[in-house]
Formats: sequence, C-alpha cells, structure tokens
Amino acid sequence: MAQLFATAVVALCGLFFLLTTWSSAAAPAEFADKLGLAIASPGGVNEIRAQYAGFFAAAALLCAAALAGWVSRSTALAVAAVIFGGLIGGRLVSLALDGGMAGYGPTIRALYAIDALGFALATAALLVRPSG
Repeated sequence: MAQLFATAVVALCGLFFLLTTWSSAAAPAEFADKLGLAIASPGGVNEIRAQYAGFFAAAALLCAAALAGWVSRSTALAVAAVIFGGLIGGRLVSLALDGGMAGYGPTIRALYAIDALGFALATAALLVRPSG
C-alpha cells in the first residue's frame, strides 16, 4: 500500500510540475499576470521560461524517471518535498510579513493550498515508504 501511495504522489507531483512547465512556457506573459507579476522586457519572458518552465520541467522529468524506474521514487519524493516545502515556507514568511492575504490574487491564494498539500503528500509518502 505504501508503494502505491508513493507512486500516486510521484505521478501527481509530476503532473503538477508538467502543468506549470506547459503554462509558463506556452504563455509566459499570461502566467506572470496570474501571479501578479508584470513582464517589462524580453528578459522577463526569458526569466519566466527559465525559472518556471525550465525548473519545473526538470522536476517533471525526475518524476517521470522515477515512475519509469530509472531513479528511486524516494529521490523524486525528496525533491518534491524540498520544492513544495520551500514554496510553502516562503509563502508563510511572506504571509507573516505582509500581515495577511490582502491584495493576493486567486492564483496566489490557491498556491498556498497546493504547496501545502504537495509538501504534506510528498513528506507522508517518504515517511511511510520502506527505505531502499
């Protein structure tokens, strides 16, 4: 059962990473706008594609490699836990510094739940998975 849970979490994380890759690469200006960011020059488009599409493509490929058996699922889960943990950690610090969510758009608000869930699932899958 733990193995099936780990596989499902790796697949779910991989799909989220792939969706982020696709949406940021295909329409960087729209992606940035949903995050409350403005692109001021072609360099901004480059950064959206590098920081979001490139980074999340690498994470999606790692999840695919884990599902194919080329790397361990534990490796993919640890990377997912680090990614989502870093994101939710940064969001919580920002929430404290900003004194709440006033001014946060719907995408940012949704990302609090997505990042917390991703971190919780990846961590839980790591903890219940047999080592090795």
